[in-house]
Amino acid sequence: MSDFRISDPLLRKIVYAVGLMGVIAFGFYTFSLLKGGIVLFMDVLTPFLAALLLAYVLAPVVIHLQQHLKMGRIMGTFALYVMIFLAVFLLLAFLIPTVITEFIRLFNTLKINIPPLLNKLAQNPYVNVDSELIAIIQNRIHAIQIDYEQIATAILPGLKKMASGGLEAVGIATKGIFSGLGSVFSFFSFIVFVGIINFYFIVDWEKIRPTIRKMVPPARRERVFDILEKTDRAVGGFLRGQLTVSLIVGFLFATGLFALGFTGFPTLRNYCVLIGTAAAIGGFIPYLGAVMGVTPAILIVVFTGGVTWSVKLITLGFVFLLFGAIQAVEGFVLQPKIVGKGAGLHPLAVMFALLFGAQFGIGGMIVAVPLASIIRVLIREFYWLPIERREQLMIENREQT
Repeated sequence: MSDFRISDPLLRKIVYAVGLMGVIAFGFYTFSLLKGGIVLFMDVLTPFLAALLLAYVLAPVVIHLQQHLKMGRIMGTFALYVMIFLAVFLLLAFLIPTVITEFIRLFNTLKINIPPLLNKLAQNPYVNVDSELIAIIQNRIHAIQIDYEQIATAILPGLKKMASGGLEAVGIATKGIFSGLGSVFSFFSFIVFVGIINFYFIVDWEKIRPTIRKMVPPARRERVFDILEKTDRAVGGFLRGQLTVSLIVGFLFATGLFALGFTGFPTLRNYCVLIGTAAAIGGFIPYLGAVMGVTPAILIVVFTGGVTWSVKLITLGFVFLLFGAIQAVEGFVLQPKIVGKGAGLHPLAVMFALLFGAQFGIGGMIVAVPLASIIRVLIREFYWLPIERREQLMIENREQT
């Protein structure tokens, strides 16, 4: 029986392209059919996935405490939980109220100072901006309101007084506490459930590897565990490393802007914690943290009133110098030394993984980046490295001939 082959190269390419598009379309169709079930499955697994990811990140810390403080596994886990509890307490007591206060202050500052700047643009003959468009934008800005009650209630009813100000908020906050008891109870129940599962994961963490080793056939153990070790370095290096880098970038921005506040532009001191927090959150995606830190700083400098443009330009120069310094430190020191070249994911890959994982809820977002790291290792091991070896062999053969 002879094989069917298309002799015309152009027709062969067209058939190949149509077939590829058909496979992609079928994949999307299958995905749309299975999405509901996958989302439900991921929702059920969310606490277990969150606990497993936390155990993966925190288990080395417990092992480090065991080795240096001579603790047992259970006592080391309890010690780590105490440190986490203290960190969360400081977060709730200081960082969140400060961020909310600075955000509200920044919103009010921009709302007051943007309309006068738009008026100047409308009056400038060189800019040639439609005055009616400026008026529409100004009306939209004036119409924007921050619902202080909703923001504070969504985070913690106890923060409502700080966000709204005044004694009237105390009575409203009391009502909000009772109306939001169901969601608050569900949230803390979820946290406690994840903590319990995470505790057992950490306690039994070192039993996982021997169990997996028994499940792998002896002939394939060396290859399988070689790939598992590379996967562990990639996933662990990225998660622990990128979290550390994001915290450092946020801290550098907060301290840098606080220091710039003494150079003649004290307004930056009022928002250093907010900007540092934004940089730390964005820093989970490589190199995005510095961008999220410098953008609000530029807006604050430009739109702050009562300051001459000469001072603003000088301050902008210092802000860009700070941005460049932090970018250089992250790119040349933090990323190679803490995350590592073998663990690094391209920023676009991280964003795509998070966006794709968001289609499956919280559980999907939890596993998205680790799964992307695993896929990267598998593609490199089974596809890219064989190509490199083949190319190297071809070069060596050419040199020999």
